Amino acid sequence: MYRLLVCIQYNGFFYHGWQKQNKNDNSIQCVIENYLSLFFNYNIKIFCSSRTDIGVHSLGQIFHFDIKKYIKINLILNYLNNVLLNYILIKWIKYVSINFHSRYNAIARRYIYVMCNIDNKSIFLNKLVTYYNEYIDINLMLKASRCLIGKHDFSSFRSSKCESKNPYKIIFYINIYKYKKFIFFDIKANSFLYHMVRNIISSLLLVGTYKYSVFWIKDFLYYRNKKIFNIYMIKPYGLYLVNVYY
Repeated sequence: MYRLLVCIQYNGFFYHGWQKQNKNDNSIQCVIENYLSLFFNYNIKIFCSSRTDIGVHSLGQIFHFDIKKYIKINLILNYLNNVLLNYILIKWIKYVSINFHSRYNAIARRYIYVMCNIDNKSIFLNKLVTYYNEYIDINLMLKASRCLIGKHDFSSFRSSKCESKNPYKIIFYINIYKYKKFIFFDIKANSFLYHMVRNIISSLLLVGTYKYSVFWIKDFLYYRNKKIFNIYMIKPYGLYLVNVYY
C-alpha cells in the first residue's frame, strides 16, 4: 500500500460541508472519493485534517488516502483538476509514510474569518465574506481575546452536536486587524471543537459592539455553558481554513 497526501482549495458555498453523510451527497469528501474511485477502479476513502462546515472555505485543506500500487503523482493531479468543478483545486500531491495521518499528525490549524464592515453588499463578494453593518471596536475585541489564549476548556464555544471527547484546546494566538472596510480574525490553535471558531468570533463581536464588557468573555469561558448568555453563532461565509501544520 502507498499513502498520498493532498492539499486542496475549495469554495465551500457550493458543497454540503466536508464530511460525507452518504455515498451520493454533495459533500467535498464524497465528490473527491467518487472521482478517485473511478480513476483507480476500486473504492477510495479519504481522511482530512480538519472537517469544515457548510459554507466554510479552504486555502489549504489536507487529506490523505491509500492506493494499492505506485503511480506518478502528475497523473492523479492532472486528472483531478480536470474532472473537478471550478470550486475545488488540487494544489499539490506527494507520497508520505504509510503511518502518516493527516488529522492525527497535525499539530496546529489556522483559520481566518473575513468580515466586510459596510452597509451595502457587493455581488462579487457574495458568500465569500460576512457583512456586518454595525460599528466594531477592534481594540476592545483584541483585549477580550487575550483571555482565550493558551489551554482552556472551550465547552462554551462548542456546538451541541460536537462529538469531541476533549474540550481542552490550545489557542496560540488571535490576531484581529482591519484593512479598509475589511476586518480579519486570524486564529491558530492545536485543534478546534465543532463551531468553536465561529462562536469565538460571535462572542468577540458582542464585546466589539459594546453589548458586553471586555471582561465578560472570561465569565463566558468559565461557565462552560453557551446557553447562559444570548449568543447567536455568526454565519460560515468568510471563514477559511488557511493552514495545517505538521
